[in-house]
This record gives sequence, C-alpha cells and structure tokens, in this order.
Amino acid sequence: MKKGMVGASVFAMLLAAAQPAVLVHAADSTTATTTTTTNGTTPTADATVTEQAKSQISGVREPKKVDSLNLEKVIDLAINDSYNLELLQLKYKVLDQQNASLGIDYVDYTNASPGLTYTPKKGSNEVELSQGSQTGQTLEDNLRDLDTQKLNTQLQVDEAKEGTRLAMTGQYVQLLSYQKQISLSQEHIQVLTRDLQRAQTLQSLGSGTQEDIDTADRALKTEQDNLTTLKDTYQKTLATLCYDLGIVYDPNLPLEPIKVTLEPAPKVDADTLLGKSYQIQSLGNSVAKARTDEDKKITGNSFDEQALKATRQIAEQQLEQGKVTYAKAIQTNLQDMDTAFKDVQTSQRLAQDANVDGVNMQIRYNAGVTTKYDMEKHQYQVDAAQAKAELTLMQYFVQQAKVKAMSNGYIANSSASGASASAGN
Repeated sequence: MKKGMVGASVFAMLLAAAQPAVLVHAADSTTATTTTTTNGTTPTADATVTEQAKSQISGVREPKKVDSLNLEKVIDLAINDSYNLELLQLKYKVLDQQNASLGIDYVDYTNASPGLTYTPKKGSNEVELSQGSQTGQTLEDNLRDLDTQKLNTQLQVDEAKEGTRLAMTGQYVQLLSYQKQISLSQEHIQVLTRDLQRAQTLQSLGSGTQEDIDTADRALKTEQDNLTTLKDTYQKTLATLCYDLGIVYDPNLPLEPIKVTLEPAPKVDADTLLGKSYQIQSLGNSVAKARTDEDKKITGNSFDEQALKATRQIAEQQLEQGKVTYAKAIQTNLQDMDTAFKDVQTSQRLAQDANVDGVNMQIRYNAGVTTKYDMEKHQYQVDAAQAKAELTLMQYFVQQAKVKAMSNGYIANSSASGASASAGN
C-alpha cells in the first residue's frame, strides 16, 4: 500500500509544474515568522474521483486511518514506515552477521555518527591474520570489504532519512499549493461568470455584441477546464502520498497549513558542509578502502599491482569530482534560497499594494463612484496578489528546507546522484 522512500533521487518530486519558479533567499531583512494563509481545508473531491478499492491486497500491511495530516506527521510516517529504509537496515544487520561469521567482534556503531573509522578488536574466536599467508590475506580483504559496506550502508540509511524528509516536504507543500490554486480558480470562475452575464445583458439592451458573449464564454470554459485539471492533479498527488505513507486514501483528507520563518540564506562554509555530506563520506570510504587494498595486498604480479593502483586513482578522482559537483550544488541551493527570499519580499509588497487599492475601491463604491461589478472584479485582483504571495512563500519554504538538509549531510543535487552511486559498496 505504499512505496519506499529513496534518498539520492527523490528531488524530482519537489514542486510540480503547476507551481511557479523555484526561489529565494536574501541579504538583509529582519526575521519574521509568517503562517501561510492556506485555510487547511481540502478541496472536495468531485463525484468522478474513483472510489478507493475496499479490498486489502494479500500479504501487504493494512493501511492506517488518519483524520488529518500535517507536515510533521507526513515526515514521521515516511521515515518510520519506509520499505526502503527497512531494507537498508536489514542489509546492515546481514553485514553485521557476516562479520561475526568471520570471527571478528566489531565496535557497535548502529547509532554512531556516519563516516567514522571503526577498529576491529580481538574476540575469543578471532582468526589470527597473517600477512604471510594467502588465507590470512583473503580473510583480511573480506573484512575490509564488509567494513566498507557497513559504513556505506549506514550512510545510505541516514541519507535516505534526510532525503525522505526533504521529498515529503516538497510533496506536502505541493498539495497545499494546489489547494490555494483551486481556491483562486473557483473565485476566478465567479468573476468570469459575471463577465458572461454582463455581456449577455448588454447585448439584450442593444449595447453589446455576440462576439463579446462568445469571448466571455470561452474564457469561462477555459478556466473551468483549468479547475478540473487542478482538482484531478490534486487528487492524484494526494492518493500517491497516501499510498507512499501507508495510510487510507481519503479524497477529502484535511491538510494543516505550514508555518514559515522568513530569513535570508545563511553564510556557510562549503568545506564544512562537504565534510558532513553523506555522499562525500561514501566516496571517501571508497578511497580509504582502495588505498588500504593497495598497501596490504600480497601479490607478485605487476598486472595486479597496476590494477590496484588504477582502482585507487579512480576512487581518488571520483572523490575530487564529487567535491566539485557538490560544492556547486551547495552554492546553487544557497542562491535559490536567496532568490526565493527576495521573491517573497516582492510578492508581499505587491499584495500589500493591492490591498490598499482594494480599500480605495471600496471607498469609491460606497461613495457611488464605481459599480459593484467593478468592485467585485477588483477584489479578485487583490485576492490573486495575496494568493501569489502565499504560493511564493511556500516555494521559499522548500528552498529553505534544502539548505537546512545540507547542514544535516544531504546536499540536494540530482545531477550528482551518479557520483555518490559510484561509491557503491
């Protein structure tokens, strides 16, 4: 009933095409806490939405029933109930057992910080390693392989958790964005309906044309189609999230709004972030293993020696390339947050200006200077400016989450996924 969360490739899900450009971060400005004005309600599903199958798939966990969702709950469900994370943790346990079967008692680092170097200690059943024997050499090689696999598996677990947290943030914000767009589209339809009625009235009074009616009717139908598409996309995205989380799909599931603290992008040290990076640590583990293999391998074959040297050089080159790639990703994420921060400031200023204009329009209407039709149409412009400010703020929230994830070791960069994958086992 749900899909596994993945670490390095999850960022393609962040902010779908329906949302405007990604954004922000800034230079100066006082820190302000803003709550998105999303009302937390869920667009009512149309009757055409396919009803969820009531039968449970054999051999699959029963989905949980939830009354509502918020971002914290979504992240918790995704991390604690992820199939992919469970598989990684089981893989780690298998590697532990393989170490034990070789007679080596390793330091327990299940809960230790990733990327550390762990030293084997003698146990009662430990096999004495001898550099002079092929058996000892093979055993030592196997131990190093297992140790590297354990280190990288633990990194993958931690990376998958952070990647899942970021991916779920993007999906949840995407749903809130669709809600806001649906609400604005419904209001726009009301405006266009009044436009059509006005065109029809003017024609009946002899001061309008059929062309005016046709133009207004087409605009109305276009927006109605847009609303249908938005609702369908929202339901598909919500259903996907529910299955990913292992919860019962409810087309009218309430979503709580998010709280956003607006702050400029932080000043960071790229070397520090690279040192924390799960991806770079994994590449570094591969380099360490390749160097040890080259130093300790017993061989009188020059071809084998050259192969070990080449393997070490490849690992070192991959690490160097990875550092450059992820350093660029760090800078890009900071610039995106800075741009988003500035976009939020601009959209909020324009929304405030529109609100002032709306107040002035209300005054003119009360004084009988303007019509109710014009006042209501202008009110939509005010609401549209406010909605844009809220959508921009949500986009900023996602960019802010990407920057925070970097300090936790996850550098969002889809083009660099190949670099981390090359660290392998």
